Amino acid sequence: MTATHDALHALFHPRAVAVIGASDDDTKHGYIVLNNIRDAGFPGGVYGISRRLTDVNGIPCYPDLASVPEQIDTAFLAIPAEAAVQAVRDCARAGLKAVIVGSAGYAESLDAGGAERQRELQRIAAEEGIRIVGPNCNGVYNAHHPLSIGFNTAHAKRQTPGGVSIFSHSGALFDAMAGRLAMLGSGLSLFASAGNEADMSVLDYMEYGITHAPTKVIAVLIDSLEDGPRFRRLALAAHAAGKPIVALKIGGSEAGAAAAVAHSSRMAGNAASYRALLDASGVAVVNTLEGLMTAAALLAKYGRRPGMLGALSTSGAGASLIADRCEALGVRLAPLSAETQAAIDSRKMFSRIGNPLDLGIFGGMRRTGEVPTLLMSDPDVSVVLGLLHSMNPWQGDPYRDALAKARETTGKPLLIVSPGGMPASERESYTSRGMDVFNEMDILIEGIGALQAPFPAPIPDPVPEAAPDLPRRPLTEPESLTLLSGFGLRTVPMVECASLDQARAAAAMLGYPVVLKGVAEGVAHKSDLGLVQVNLRDAAALEAAYQAVNCPVAIVQPMVPGDLEAIAGVTRADGVGLVLLAGLGGIYAEALGEATMWPLPVTRAAIEAKLATSSLGRVLDSPRWKHKEAAAAFIDLLLALQRAALAIGDGLTAIDVNPVILGASGAMAVDGLVVPA
Repeated sequence: MTATHDALHALFHPRAVAVIGASDDDTKHGYIVLNNIRDAGFPGGVYGISRRLTDVNGIPCYPDLASVPEQIDTAFLAIPAEAAVQAVRDCARAGLKAVIVGSAGYAESLDAGGAERQRELQRIAAEEGIRIVGPNCNGVYNAHHPLSIGFNTAHAKRQTPGGVSIFSHSGALFDAMAGRLAMLGSGLSLFASAGNEADMSVLDYMEYGITHAPTKVIAVLIDSLEDGPRFRRLALAAHAAGKPIVALKIGGSEAGAAAAVAHSSRMAGNAASYRALLDASGVAVVNTLEGLMTAAALLAKYGRRPGMLGALSTSGAGASLIADRCEALGVRLAPLSAETQAAIDSRKMFSRIGNPLDLGIFGGMRRTGEVPTLLMSDPDVSVVLGLLHSMNPWQGDPYRDALAKARETTGKPLLIVSPGGMPASERESYTSRGMDVFNEMDILIEGIGALQAPFPAPIPDPVPEAAPDLPRRPLTEPESLTLLSGFGLRTVPMVECASLDQARAAAAMLGYPVVLKGVAEGVAHKSDLGLVQVNLRDAAALEAAYQAVNCPVAIVQPMVPGDLEAIAGVTRADGVGLVLLAGLGGIYAEALGEATMWPLPVTRAAIEAKLATSSLGRVLDSPRWKHKEAAAAFIDLLLALQRAALAIGDGLTAIDVNPVILGASGAMAVDGLVVPA
């Protein structure tokens, strides 16, 4: 990655910059970008490339790169797509390390020529060694250099230097993101608009940001990723460098998943698979643009704050509202320790204490100024949220003094939300005491969730097993179960039969009751076609079932008793990679639509921890569930699926094991489907 790092350094720290397609028309990108570079205060050389112009607003122009009096490190191409392809090759041969292709008309367009133009850009990058930003993007920004190469409204502004780097698939939202960051009193480090990612991707910019000293937080706005496993590795590297990542994933279409053959692929849709990847990577996830920038600003100021939330309000209704919104947004409130409870309880006048804490039960802050300090000193509290309204000095000063003392004593962040707003002087009375003030509760709680996001899980390095040879079609059930049992998956005994006599003999050997299933290549869901006959208790029932199934080959299996059906599987999710999946199964698998997912590879500890929070995990841990050994057996089955999936590797599309029977016998797969690539 040294060549990419060098190109990105030249992109964000160039000695000289050119705009190819310079224009004196102030509505054209060739004019806007050229002036933005100079007006942002860029200290290096700025040049326009134009066969017609000698200057634009005093910025010198030359007919070609060879005529420029110094070496250009990077250039913005403000020319149509048809001309830009050759211009990129010319830039490479002129010694440039990176170019920004701003024009549209590539793979995003509907014509075949656009896709071919993008492929040609990729060929040029591979052949010539030049790195390309875009195409179909609006540029980059380095607030520390300072450098602004782009045409977004934000490129025309001098952004306050700070610690937040933004790498985005959307360039058009740059002004909204940078503006929100400035509203929060935070500053920008780097920005890159990835565009179509013909060459460099968001992952390349992330990797550079991890090594970029002024960058303290990386915020990514993504619609897709090219390489989920690489994203996980980068997240670990960012964590090791002390640089949190916060992500907003846009676009959750499930159209591709809905058409998939395997249950697991339909259940592990776009949004769910990405969420599993982000969670495993220790990346804070937000749902709004405002939340993305709020989280980034808070992380830049306070860093990660492992633990839980303490909250207080000047009213009981406010305390209840905080609790409701925290539950809805997945932010955990600290269960105050017995010592904290007792210390606060001794000061109340009525009602009961809790978290969130209603300050109204103490009879005024003049009487109970220690309460905020007691709350913030609780060992499980890492951040405190205060829901307060605007107050006159005689009413508010005691609160502010008590809150300021608590913040100074504990050193923990104390964040104030005032949905009705505050006069500037009153806001200042909080901020001057080290407390940040916000107006939107949900956005602030999103940001707090980012502060408390779990650290990334370690990525195991399993020893790969030998890859099996697979046909280019979905495997039949016997083929699938035989393959999976070879990787340690516990499967129901089965006997393949080519005649009724063989079926009778198999049933007699296995013992009634039995299950009879027809085997037909290309049929993924046998029950839909009446090919599954269950609970056959005698030879007469078996004969009737055999006639009904009417397949050249059938399998006979014993009926497996159990108390619960689960589904387990692996699917290949676009941009994420192989994902392990588990949930309540049988005919309810897709109807319930709830699945727990892990990007592969995954450790046993990570499976146990996440499974415990799911509906299936809560059933298996319930006092009414009698078969406690089934949970460990089910995790053994999931790990066997992982071994199979990693061995097959790129040759795998999906694996379904549905149902898995859970009960006194542990966890047993009674049906399986393997779908090769």
